[in-house]
Amino acid sequence: MIAVGVDTHKQQHHAVALDGLGQVLGEIVIASTLAGYGQFVCWLRELGGNVLVGIEGAGSYGAGLCEFLQAEEIEVLEVERPQRRERRGGKSDRIDALLAAKKVFTGEGLSTPRGSGKRLALQMLLAGYRSIVSERSRLYNQLQALQISAPYALRERIGQARNGATLANRVTGMRTRPTATQQENLTLQVLRDIANRARALDAEAESYTRQIEEMVCSLAPALLDEPGIGPICAGRLLAFNPARFTSEAAFARANGTAPQPASSGKTVRHRLSRGGDRQINAAIHDRALPLSPPRPKPRLHPTKDHRRKDQTRGHALPQATPLTPPLQPTHKNALDNIEASNEFSVRDPSPASAT
Repeated sequence: MIAVGVDTHKQQHHAVALDGLGQVLGEIVIASTLAGYGQFVCWLRELGGNVLVGIEGAGSYGAGLCEFLQAEEIEVLEVERPQRRERRGGKSDRIDALLAAKKVFTGEGLSTPRGSGKRLALQMLLAGYRSIVSERSRLYNQLQALQISAPYALRERIGQARNGATLANRVTGMRTRPTATQQENLTLQVLRDIANRARALDAEAESYTRQIEEMVCSLAPALLDEPGIGPICAGRLLAFNPARFTSEAAFARANGTAPQPASSGKTVRHRLSRGGDRQINAAIHDRALPLSPPRPKPRLHPTKDHRRKDQTRGHALPQATPLTPPLQPTHKNALDNIEASNEFSVRDPSPASAT
């Protein structure tokens, strides 16, 4: 087998090929264009034998090269970026490509690329949706901040709003008044413009949600039937492509749910990983919420305003069962104490028992 490591950059890529003994067979520098990708494929075929390509940054600068190689039916793996301790010998494109090729042989820090086609299109839709939601939240926060500092007469007209969306809907339908001051009319104009932009982003977010739902239905329609999973949550799960992981441990480490030891002395405990893909971590969190047991409601002491319907006002409120009184010290052994406690009965505090 021939291992090829590729160090990717924005303008060019550096590749190094190693044989089974770890000897360098050759290296090449290509441009990150279609012509450069074709030149790289021709170089790989000249090497002969079974070629396995490991790309550093297959999801960023190396995404185009990864997609091109997969279309040419060449096996591709994603290689982790070298850690600090691995760069003690220096840092260069050739050294990084050589380390990537060595990792292909050792099998350390390798993963399957996320893929292309519908999954890549789904990633783009989710990125656009996140951008819209972030911008909409920023506009809602700005709208609420400006409403607080608006003239008092305008604040009285607007009234109390529960959140930014309610405030945007209310401000959109308001008009300037000729009797109002210039400051009030200009403030209302600014608030209305921000509200219109926020509502326009609402329409765009709904459009993206429909497209994501159609993409999810084409990939895994049964996923939407699960409790707690909507179009956005299902889209995150499918874009992450859990099938590319070889074990549950690898999947847990990639999404930030793998337990990590955090023990010290006699204290033995674990904590969740703070790394991994936070988008897929949020999707798993949304899925786990409906499965968590409901919290018990706090028990409140009955008051006069919470009497039972069948109780009269003169009767006592229901009380908890009184505790068993302490045993009499006349018994000399433990068995007599147990028998005495079993024979004890609690009196009925109701008026009927008193009679």
